[in-house]
Amino acid sequence: MSVLTQVLRETGRGLPPQRVAAVLGVDEGLVHAALDHAERIGLVLRAGGAETSGRSAAPCGTGCRTAAVNPLACAGCPFAR
Repeated sequence: MSVLTQVLRETGRGLPPQRVAAVLGVDEGLVHAALDHAERIGLVLRAGGAETSGRSAAPCGTGCRTAAVNPLACAGCPFAR
């Protein structure tokens, strides 16, 4: 199984990138690179695309904040970095 597949599987379970890296025993930068690659090739999509008024439309409905602290509901979202 490829690292990309493993990253997507673990992210799909709700783990944040830091935790995915720990579970898979890889560098966190590799997890972010895998997620960025998956987005570029269309395996994952950022809902709403570009940010609007400091927030983007998120699939969970909370909207990703640009602030350093996100709501607890965003903890597992790979886009709430």
